Amino acid sequence: MSGTSPVSLAPVLVGTAGWSYPDWEDVVYPRAERNRLAFMSRYLDCIEINTSFYRPLSPRLAEKWLRDVSDNERFRFTAKLWSRFTHQTDEPYSKDDVRTFESGLRPLVGAGRLTALLVQFPFFFRDSEGSRDLLRRIADDFGGYRRVLEVRDISWSAPEAMEFIVGLGYETACLDMPLTTRSYRERAPVAREIGYLRLHGRNREAWFSRDAGRDERYDYLYSDSEMDDIIGRVEKMREVARLVVVIWNNHFRGKAAVNALQTLHRLLGEKVEVPELLRRSYPQLERIARTGGGPLFGRGA
Repeated sequence: MSGTSPVSLAPVLVGTAGWSYPDWEDVVYPRAERNRLAFMSRYLDCIEINTSFYRPLSPRLAEKWLRDVSDNERFRFTAKLWSRFTHQTDEPYSKDDVRTFESGLRPLVGAGRLTALLVQFPFFFRDSEGSRDLLRRIADDFGGYRRVLEVRDISWSAPEAMEFIVGLGYETACLDMPLTTRSYRERAPVAREIGYLRLHGRNREAWFSRDAGRDERYDYLYSDSEMDDIIGRVEKMREVARLVVVIWNNHFRGKAAVNALQTLHRLLGEKVEVPELLRRSYPQLERIARTGGGPLFGRGA
């Protein structure tokens, strides 16, 4: 015996970016399904809230979502920070903006269901003194949250820039998507305690086409060999993080749900529950599907 103890691996939350898409109707869930969040919470342990990027949540809506997922005690949310703070930067945001946004998150935080706040910046957000000032301000105004920073420009990969990010208490999201020479390329960084992996698909031609719509860009299903690569990244993150969050955003016609369930299957090493309609739409799920109840991957926090 070598005398060394095995590495303690972090728990993993696996989910999708959003849960209500017109093209998921009669593919993931029945068109007549009224409570799609409750439906998805039967199969996954995490959802990344997209709507908070476009407008602040209302507390009443957040309270409803808590009721929707109440049957799955392991279920957690992550939420995108409102674009007012990250994209609409011609005018500085106000303290009222902060209070308004936080009021919608408060029910999720109070229930212990909000795992992280995703601070997502656009491609053109590069390392500069003005960018750093904005990151400092967001870190101060949202200091009570686990903040995961998503940057897409290679300038943030410089060691000094990474040191700055970590010094402000940000985690750094790692991405899987088509890349350019200016793309941020960190494959599995963990700044402090959360590893956060977002997967957008690898549909390179559509991704960089001005004529392609959103559905074309995110119409991508990861193959078995590509899943091998993704699971390898997740396992490396588990070795150094306290929690790993895996969010699939290749959402067109439920492909994010397919790859999320395949991720759970691979991490668990056993069959998982699969929605019946999704199994019919993607017959390859038959070999990983099981019937009956049972725990998912892990609770997380």
